Amino acid sequence: MRRWSLDDLLALLWGVGGLVVAGYFLYLAFGPGSLDDPWPLVGLAAVALIGFTTVAVRHHRAARRAREAEESGPVGGYVPGRAPVTSDVPTPQQQPVRPPPELSPEGRAELARVVGILDRAGLFRPRTPRPVDLMEAVADAGEPVTSYTTLSALWEGGYYHEDFDTDDHLGALAFHESHVEQLEDTLREHVDDLARLTGTEIVVEDLRVSDTRVAMRLTLVGRTTLDLGWASHVKYLSTVLHVAVARALPEVGLGWVWSDQGAWLGVPRGGVAALDAELGRAGGWTLVADEEPVAAGEVVVPRD
Repeated sequence: MRRWSLDDLLALLWGVGGLVVAGYFLYLAFGPGSLDDPWPLVGLAAVALIGFTTVAVRHHRAARRAREAEESGPVGGYVPGRAPVTSDVPTPQQQPVRPPPELSPEGRAELARVVGILDRAGLFRPRTPRPVDLMEAVADAGEPVTSYTTLSALWEGGYYHEDFDTDDHLGALAFHESHVEQLEDTLREHVDDLARLTGTEIVVEDLRVSDTRVAMRLTLVGRTTLDLGWASHVKYLSTVLHVAVARALPEVGLGWVWSDQGAWLGVPRGGVAALDAELGRAGGWTLVADEEPVAAGEVVVPRD
């Protein structure tokens, strides 16, 4: 709380005094025993209020100028010959900075191992990230290190390292969120991702989306046509599209790894089974074609 100066006190006294004097004249003008013509007293009340207010404002301005001079200066409120003004409220520079999360030595070794395996599987394009750029984000997700948390750290690397660019590493990957609005644009983006990952031209011939159902007709150019339909949910991902495309292209070997946030998809060099075996407990990769398709509208209970 700032200290009051003499000008602050005088401004208050003159302001209150003006109200008291003006009120007294108005009482004489309109109270018991008032004169037949009250307007001269009303005029005196106005003059008194204006006069007292003028003096109060002048003192208030003088107090404000004094504070501004006291709080200004070349460095943090310092004025030559006067002690600097201090505050109990810490500045942003004084706020304690939480250190970035850290991996254990075992976690750092495991992260380097996982990045190396994913790199050999061809899942980082056009560039492989440095494990050191992912450490804080992976540590924030917690140990043990997994391929899922390693890939998800690609989204957060730029938070800890300004020169990190997520797009440098996603050319052979796609992430489909499990909880996101299933709009027509979202489904078309999913189709584009599947075409890019599988190296197949996929044309959307027809697409109809409602709050409860999706109908889609796809042409896998040079291969087949897929007529798909499923009970959808406006907020949750269905995997009917993914499984249908993967089963239509069994030689491609489209794989994914899941958490409750969604799925990372890719086509690992050497196959999904070999990748998952090498990753060990950091794995969790499966062939999309081997999974049963999930229609979100059949498994998600709508809220009232």
